[in-house]
Amino acid sequence: MAQTPPDIDVLFQAGDWPELDVAAAIDAAQAVLTDARTGELSVVFSDDAHVQVLNRDYRHKDTPTNVLSFPQDGPLLGDIILAFETVAREAEAADKTFAAHTSHLLIHGYLHLQGYDHEDKDEADIMEALEIRALQRLGIDNPYENQDA
Repeated sequence: MAQTPPDIDVLFQAGDWPELDVAAAIDAAQAVLTDARTGELSVVFSDDAHVQVLNRDYRHKDTPTNVLSFPQDGPLLGDIILAFETVAREAEAADKTFAAHTSHLLIHGYLHLQGYDHEDKDEADIMEALEIRALQRLGIDNPYENQDA
């Protein structure tokens, strides 16, 4: 039985974000899960300055990061916030398209909202395997291949 897709609210807050298929990335992530929570999801496309403040205030790391996820309870899945400059810089450095890298980060953020994490190697391996399977559904190559060990 197919899972109900989440309701997705998208906000372009800052940055020069192109048109992106947010629903496709979230659907791909949900498709690789056997029992995904459903509900309302907020995706905010922002910039490094905003994400740095959030990262400092909530994670005590005074630096921008590519994506932050804030899980919620009840009918709200939570929020995914992306930083334009960091995403663009990482995509270029990894020789990936901006859209492919953003899709990966949306999937990554969604998995965090579903309770997945990467605090240790076992958790990271599980989360990466799910990301790879979701990205394959979108025709995007494994982002973990050819990384320096």
